[in-house]
Amino acid sequence: MNGGAPARVTFFVSSHGFGHASRACAVMQSLRRQRPDLSLRVYTRTPEWFFRDSVGELDYRTWQTDIGLVQRSPLLEDVPATLAELAGFMPFRPGLVDRLAAEIAGQDLVVCDVSPLGLRAAAAAGVESVLVENFTWDWIYRAYVDEQPGLAPFIAYVEAVNRTAGLRIQAEPVCQPVPDAVTAGPIARELHESRAIVRERLGIEPGPPLVLVSMGGVPAEYPFLDQLPARDDCVLLLPGAAKERRRDGALLMLPERSGFHHPDLVNACDALVCKAGYSTLAEAYQAGVPLAWFPRERFPESPVLDAFIAREMSGIRLRPCDWQDGTWIDRLPELLLLERRPPAVAPGADQVAGRLLQRLRP
Repeated sequence: MNGGAPARVTFFVSSHGFGHASRACAVMQSLRRQRPDLSLRVYTRTPEWFFRDSVGELDYRTWQTDIGLVQRSPLLEDVPATLAELAGFMPFRPGLVDRLAAEIAGQDLVVCDVSPLGLRAAAAAGVESVLVENFTWDWIYRAYVDEQPGLAPFIAYVEAVNRTAGLRIQAEPVCQPVPDAVTAGPIARELHESRAIVRERLGIEPGPPLVLVSMGGVPAEYPFLDQLPARDDCVLLLPGAAKERRRDGALLMLPERSGFHHPDLVNACDALVCKAGYSTLAEAYQAGVPLAWFPRERFPESPVLDAFIAREMSGIRLRPCDWQDGTWIDRLPELLLLERRPPAVAPGADQVAGRLLQRLRP
């Protein structure tokens, strides 16, 4: 650190859905709470508003930090398209790395949520780096290499870059434990508003339970909407399903930028219907809310998340096809019978922030 100036921390965050950004925001929130003067910068393609709504003021820079997996829909990945995009992105061009290294040379620490580009730039700039993950892209790609052998060199490249991290932190539920890595608990963003206030702002009347339907940060289609307004056993809340707030009987739709903090919506609901992704799972775990979840059957993280839900949460496993044909709606009575568990502590953000702050001390 330089003299008495505030510490400067840069995050490189994968834009594959909103889960990685949500996890990074949770860590930033904890850092800011413990060190209010901390200077934060983020490189990502996840929208700027997502970070500002959770963290407040920060230096946001639009940048593609990895490819991740190209998604056809929230539940279906496109591996051939992923391979084509990787071929244009890796290995990283020296000019790109040099430019980023020059930009971050004055930073005190670089934190990467599964972004190998951030690790590579940090190494070139001589800045200490930390990798935060519950999976890495080389591990994900390895599950598809039999059908796409062209992934092999990218697996080796990402694996080698990941080894350059000065510290590796794995957040539960961890997909592939790594020797010498530090383990943290589940990471979820802090709540902003109470359950009662959120329900009042939503206009949810006492009586029927509230069911939140959330498919994460990948755009989704809703072919079953006409089946929802007439229900009399619950109110169904669908963020991102409309361009403006709209109520039609039992159906309440919100725009993507609704003015509501997603963890608050999870906490305010009585049950959750969702894609099984890291951040939604962590938020449901924190709230103790029961869930019906759609696994991504080919995605190698799915069995790990399934096992965590079975062990730590109350839930019903759906089939991916249940989303498109709307048969998940038939499971709502079963879901509404599940009891809400006591709220759980999701300690991971504070644990990660504590490790980072140790490395920032002179």
